[in-house]
Amino acid sequence: MRMLPAAITTAYHTELGLSYLCAGDTGPVLLFLHGWGAFKELWWMTLRDLGQDYRCFALDMPGHGDSRLGRAATIPALAEVVIAFCEQMGLREVILFGHSMGGSVAAEIALQRPDLLRMLFLVDAAVESQRMPLFTRIYLLPHVGWPALRLSQMLGRLFSPLGMRVPHEHGGGVLRPWARRAAYLARFDPEGLYRLLRSLFTHREPARLRGISTPTVVVSGLFDLLVPIYLSYRLARHIHGAKLSIIPAAVHNPMDERPGDFCRVVRRLLGE
Repeated sequence: MRMLPAAITTAYHTELGLSYLCAGDTGPVLLFLHGWGAFKELWWMTLRDLGQDYRCFALDMPGHGDSRLGRAATIPALAEVVIAFCEQMGLREVILFGHSMGGSVAAEIALQRPDLLRMLFLVDAAVESQRMPLFTRIYLLPHVGWPALRLSQMLGRLFSPLGMRVPHEHGGGVLRPWARRAAYLARFDPEGLYRLLRSLFTHREPARLRGISTPTVVVSGLFDLLVPIYLSYRLARHIHGAKLSIIPAAVHNPMDERPGDFCRVVRRLLGE
């Protein structure tokens, strides 16, 4: 018989300045990291499902949601904050999920502290950022990038009355989840977002990824435009023994656009 969806609670780590969601009381630990401009509630439907059988945590990354940026304005610094969270919360044998920018952070953690991890899921991960389409760097262009970022946030504020009314358990799709994400983006500090994006597109040698020893799954939305599927294929080839899983009909946010399919794929892979 199907269990009831897991209850979700919101908590705050005062020392680290991190807001996070948690669901589930027993089972292996699952830790979820969102991408640039996103928020912990992006994983809401994932936590409701997987929290039935796992201890789940989803962070507001520094500079996002209710988490302060502090000095964590680079990918390595974000990784250090997440590592500190694991250590202070006593989390071991973590199954780590990193989406988009969170995937770059997750890969950094896997390189620095493989002892903390049991398994790694890189979801539409912006790891080889230099190979991403040129339009993904529009906010970093001289003279036009900063105005473009502020314009995006202004448009997000226009959509906020609609976007903030989209429930966390919206069932998937494209338009309503997009409006919800745009409304959240409008609330964040643009200076912090800019600094994090600049770090994301700093070149990192892909050969480093061969140092990842944690069992890894690369997950990609079939129609992702930000991190096209060929980059997920490349990423899986860089990491020894990595598996590749494609979510049909998903774009860049499969956990939000196709939540049922995403959870079924994750459950199958965890079962293997």
